[in-house]
Amino acid sequence: CSMIENSSIGLDTGVPALTQLHLLPPSKFPFSDLCLIDTPGTNAILSLQHTSSTLRILHDADLIVFVTSADRPFSESEKTLLQTSIKSYRKRVVIVINKMDVLERQQGEDHGEATKKQVEEYVVEHAGDLLGARPFVIPLSARDALSVKMLYSSRGSSNEDGGGGGSGSFDTQTSLWKRSNFGTLEHFLSKTLTASSKVKTKLLNPIGVSEGILIDCQNEIEQRQTELDVDVMTLRLLTSQTDAWEKEQAEVIEKCQSDVRDAIINRSEMASKVLHELSVFDQWKMGMGMGGDTFDRAWESAGRRGRSTRTTSKAQDGNSDENTLGNEMLSIVGECVETLSTRAQTQGTASIEYLGKRPAVIGSGSKGRSDGSGISRMVGSVSVPKFQQLKELRSSMAITIRNSTSDLPNNSQCKDSVYTSLCRTVLLSSALLASGVVPATLSMSGALEMTTGMVASGTIALLGCASLPLGNRHAAQSFENKWMDDASQLEAAIETLFHDALHQIRTELSDSVAPYSRYVKTEGDWLKELSDQMETGISRAHGLRSKINKSC
Repeated sequence: CSMIENSSIGLDTGVPALTQLHLLPPSKFPFSDLCLIDTPGTNAILSLQHTSSTLRILHDADLIVFVTSADRPFSESEKTLLQTSIKSYRKRVVIVINKMDVLERQQGEDHGEATKKQVEEYVVEHAGDLLGARPFVIPLSARDALSVKMLYSSRGSSNEDGGGGGSGSFDTQTSLWKRSNFGTLEHFLSKTLTASSKVKTKLLNPIGVSEGILIDCQNEIEQRQTELDVDVMTLRLLTSQTDAWEKEQAEVIEKCQSDVRDAIINRSEMASKVLHELSVFDQWKMGMGMGGDTFDRAWESAGRRGRSTRTTSKAQDGNSDENTLGNEMLSIVGECVETLSTRAQTQGTASIEYLGKRPAVIGSGSKGRSDGSGISRMVGSVSVPKFQQLKELRSSMAITIRNSTSDLPNNSQCKDSVYTSLCRTVLLSSALLASGVVPATLSMSGALEMTTGMVASGTIALLGCASLPLGNRHAAQSFENKWMDDASQLEAAIETLFHDALHQIRTELSDSVAPYSRYVKTEGDWLKELSDQMETGISRAHGLRSKINKSC
């Protein structure tokens, strides 16, 4: 549609740019201060530099005239260029559908009007989808426009050479010129590229480029945040699993403490169990010094009934029965420590297996940029914890149990204490019953009134009979209270050791994945900071755009 001078300037893009444009015939349209760049396109087979050259030019353009062909509107390369590059730069775009005359020749007498309309609607619809806004679309025929301009240009030259009176004026009312629709493009450019609009475009151009870059960065940040959300969810699942595991271990420890408490209560109830084995006659024999063997058998029977299978197996292995409680405590606590150790090791291994290969991928710097070099690296390695504290827990428990049970009376001391208490109770009962005979004797001898004597004798005898069960109950209760008071320190010491061990296990489990947790937190904070910066940048760019639109 035009003849262009053969001169060019070198822009920063590295692509030659035309400096002057001469219209045929001469036009009043002010093209003299424009720089028109015809890009090489994006789908050239013989030159791979065409696409890169075109992309370098786009961000410097004030107005993009995007030309597509009517016989093949919006090829895949054109769609890609519109959607990925031009849209992100937020440029002013006018879409020109060229070669509309081709459709006329193909369609025959109706001049292809229906096909033209379909092509135009197709371009408008897809351009709106690709650019995110409805663009200005101009269908035209550059061939027809060029023919008209060349015709009037030659007529003007002939009139000047022959001295004729023709002025070579350009008639815009000819049917061929109207059909070319090129006047619409010229009118659009004349209204768009005014002095004020060119200033406005120059100001908005870098803002649009900045907005495009900021939006691309924001999309990249969102993508990385989406990837990081998988890591955040992984940590949450690990934490929930560890919490559930810790709750299960607390139940194991509580069961162990309950067994320890039962063992202490069982020993404290020895006096009551012995009394159930002894009859009143057996106790009277004990009071007369003849029931020692009977008491020994009752003590052994009560001990066998209350002794756990753990202590029984220890006794069968040849261990002394003098420290039965200590052996039973060691057995109970030892099983609990073994269970804790096995489950802790299983949980640690399961946590690392749950992470899978993800920490290794992150550690290689495959995503994120949390350090100054632009590569995210996970500091440290993720490994199964060794649980050194558990290896020392058994020995610590053994020392605590031995120290605590050493202050408690052994089996012989307990037996002697209960035997003495029961004998003292029988003697008191016997003394009261014997004392009841004195008032009766005095009454019979007349020294005391019969009624008074009999009442006194019956009362004393009743006290003697009641003192035996009451004394037995008091002896059993005293023995139980003394044992529970002495054993409370042992129970508290075991509880403290287990609490410290469970806390140490949880700490080691957390430390084993600490590099991964640290990476997720650091990466999340960094992405949050970047996202805030992008939001601030986009907001400022929008503010500048609004001010420019109001001013120009």
